[in-house]
Amino acid sequence: MDYIDVLVVEDDPMVADIHQNYVNSVDGFRVVGMVDNGLKALDFLRKRPVRLVILDIFLPGLDGLGALERIRESGSNVDVIIISASRDKATVNKTLQAGAFDYIVKPFAFDRMKAALQAFRQVVHRLTEGPNQVDQQDIDNLLLARNKKNIQTVLPKGLNPNVLEKVEALLTKVDKPLSSVETAEAIGVSRITARRYLEYLVASDKAVMEREYQEVGRPINKYELIR
Repeated sequence: MDYIDVLVVEDDPMVADIHQNYVNSVDGFRVVGMVDNGLKALDFLRKRPVRLVILDIFLPGLDGLGALERIRESGSNVDVIIISASRDKATVNKTLQAGAFDYIVKPFAFDRMKAALQAFRQVVHRLTEGPNQVDQQDIDNLLLARNKKNIQTVLPKGLNPNVLEKVEALLTKVDKPLSSVETAEAIGVSRITARRYLEYLVASDKAVMEREYQEVGRPINKYELIR
C-alpha cells in the first residue's frame, strides 16, 4: 500500500499521541514524525518531506500560523490540516488564505478527523492518477471531493439518541445560547447529563460553545447550534 506520510505538530504529548492513533487508524495514512513546535516542524520537513502536516495553532516559539506561512514561502507542496482550540475568525481566515486544507476545532470527534483525511486522500488520488490534463468537470469533482465530509455519527457509550434529539430540538427552537443548567431544566435531566450532550454536539461540529462572563463568579458556558 502507498501510504500518505504525516507529521503531527502538537505541544501536548497526550494530544499528540491521540492524533497519532487517529491518523494511523485511517487506511492509507501513517505518522512518521511528531514535534512540539513550529521551528522543529520546519526542520523536520527539510530533512524528511511528508505529504500532510497535522498542525496546532498555539505552539511555543513559532506558532502554527507562522509555521504554515513559512511552509508556503518555502515552496513546499505539503498540505496542512489545522487542529486547534482557536475559534478566532481572523485566525481561521489567515490559515485558509495560507492554503490549509481543513480546519478542525478542538475538542472534536474522531469521525471529523477521519472525514478530513478521507477527503484529502481522495483529492490526492484525483490529482495523481490519470491524464495530466483536466476539464471543468474534473475540477468540479475535485473541489467536491475536497469539501465533502461524510461523517457517520456513532454515539459514544452512555449517550442516548432520544436525549440527544431532545437537546438538539431545544437548541433549534430557542433563539439564544443555553447553559447546561438551562438545558437540564428544559428537558428534565441533570446538569451533568445535559453538559455531556452539549459537549458532544460541540465535538461533532454541530454546536459552538462560548463563555459568558459575569460581574461576579465564574464564567458560564453557553451552547448554540451551528445553523
